[in-house]
Amino acid sequence: MMPITTDKSIYDKTGRLRFCSIDKFVSDICEGDHCFICGRHPSKVPFNREHVIPNWLLRNVNIHSGNIQLPNGRLHRYGSYTIPCCTECNTGLAEHFEKPISEAFGKGFSGLSALVEREGTERLFQWMALLFVKMHLKDKTLLQNPDTRLGRFYISDGYDWSTFHHMHCLARAHYSGAKIGKYVHGSMLFVEVGENSEDEFFDIATVSSAYSLYIRVKDIAIYTVFDDSGICLEAVEPVLSRITGVMNSAQARELAAELAAANIHLKNPPSFGTRSSNADGDDLEIIALPPEGNAEFFAKSNNAIGHIKRSVLGSFCQATADHTREEALELLGSNEYSFLFNSEGVFVTGGDKEDLQPVRSEWSAI
Repeated sequence: MMPITTDKSIYDKTGRLRFCSIDKFVSDICEGDHCFICGRHPSKVPFNREHVIPNWLLRNVNIHSGNIQLPNGRLHRYGSYTIPCCTECNTGLAEHFEKPISEAFGKGFSGLSALVEREGTERLFQWMALLFVKMHLKDKTLLQNPDTRLGRFYISDGYDWSTFHHMHCLARAHYSGAKIGKYVHGSMLFVEVGENSEDEFFDIATVSSAYSLYIRVKDIAIYTVFDDSGICLEAVEPVLSRITGVMNSAQARELAAELAAANIHLKNPPSFGTRSSNADGDDLEIIALPPEGNAEFFAKSNNAIGHIKRSVLGSFCQATADHTREEALELLGSNEYSFLFNSEGVFVTGGDKEDLQPVRSEWSAI
């Protein structure tokens, strides 16, 4: 039996890293160069490159040569948007996640629905956590400004890596063998969206401070909040109930912003941990400690909501008959502009940008 290490990580009899502690996650993976799944060093096992956005997905929407917009506003080619991973774990990710999920996505929204009906949402929830972790690990290699005369600063320099530990535990649960306990599953929503000829077939957005991720592949949109035990999905029900048609890409992003905003307003969020009855960690379980009583929210801050909306939706703002683009951005930043609803709070069918009017959002229990 291998003992629990001084950093509180747990290895089994074979030397497999069952539980990666917060300290080890930060020092070896976030600040080091160990494999982000098994924790082994490149000097011990062969490594290759893992696509942050899976290779099958890039092929599905034909965007290898396309660009993702980074948190600093700069563009990075999808084809080279990769992080190091040991070859064994890379193969394991493909078998556990990419093969079944790519088959489902290949059949569109009906294929995804069939996967969820067949096995539930746990695999997809962990896959979304995997994407979230990979995107943020990539940021540690990307300069905030390529002009190093101004200093060598990276996008990840402002991250508190310890706050991403829960998502890392979820992303590697297939490897650690950890069970997903009651209330660990966060808010998750699957929506069929429109394939407007003017829209891109792929979109992805994360709000790091809200631990949320949105991805759209053709007619499939998936929304996830990782650390709320499902509370935020209930919180945005008033918004969901007013969506009476198929959303376009801008509207789909606004819903992602609403979920993220709900999470940053959550006053008594759940906490998470991992438990095991023995030092080998052969019965690991990721557990949630939900808040006592009902969920509570801080007083609604339109500036906080607007900040998220502007970061998620700013590129969609255009000049209209009533507003310049700069005015639209200002309204968006104060949560007074919506792609989802008109000034009467009615869903905008088709999301025609020219018809949008500023409207103060009214969402949930805040």
